[in-house]
Amino acid sequence: AVIIEGGKIKPVWFESADETALGRINIKEICSVWLHSQGAARIINFSVWDGSNTYRLSLNTKDFTWSMGIAEETPFPSPSAASTWRFRKNVD
Repeated sequence: AVIIEGGKIKPVWFESADETALGRINIKEICSVWLHSQGAARIINFSVWDGSNTYRLSLNTKDFTWSMGIAEETPFPSPSAASTWRFRKNVD
């Protein structure tokens, strides 16, 4: 399922057609969006997080098909938690 706001596509949830055991995956955060071309088709890619795993969703805008892949699995923290990380400069 997607929401279109201001001409932009925002994925909300998805289900895998091949693996019904996954059930519905509710998207908690869109981590990044990027475009690329595949022949005459323009592909919109989304890196999304469900609270446990990060997925890559890709929309082919020529034939309006979606593809999905798992990018990362836990134990990685929430993408929004990255803004609270503190890095220390090593001083020898």
